[in-house]
Amino acid sequence: MPESEPPQKELGRLIDRRGLHAKLQEPIVVDLQRFAANLKTAWKNGETRPTHRRPYRRTKPWPKRASMYEPFEAQIKAWLKEEPTLSAAGVLRRLTEIDPIRFTEKNIRMVQMLVKAWRMEMAVLVILDGGWIKSLPSAAAAAVDTGTSASAVLGNILR
Repeated sequence: MPESEPPQKELGRLIDRRGLHAKLQEPIVVDLQRFAANLKTAWKNGETRPTHRRPYRRTKPWPKRASMYEPFEAQIKAWLKEEPTLSAAGVLRRLTEIDPIRFTEKNIRMVQMLVKAWRMEMAVLVILDGGWIKSLPSAAAAAVDTGTSASAVLGNILR
């Protein structure tokens, strides 16, 4: 390669000529006897590449720990039944008064999730039981039974 020629030009020249002087490769000869003899034990190893291995999946269930809120669950549900607007912070405050060592301000998120779950349980019971329709005033219940619009009584839910 001449010194004055830039490397890109030399590379381009080499790429242009690569098919002209390429040597033909002879096919690889495989000894079939040795290959067949190797198959006796090769199947035991299986696929050696990690991409083809089945991922490990635990079949046993994870052991469940008892919740620290479990002993107080009935009491919390009673508080929520007495006072439905009680917030999770209020529940945590009451739990902290009962056991200040066990319950701290760090527990607020867990108490929020539990209160939400318990409220959802109660909502499902109320809705599926149908007791909510019986507790309506008689004009609203009559409007719902006859299928007429009761938007003034039921809020903004149009029927």
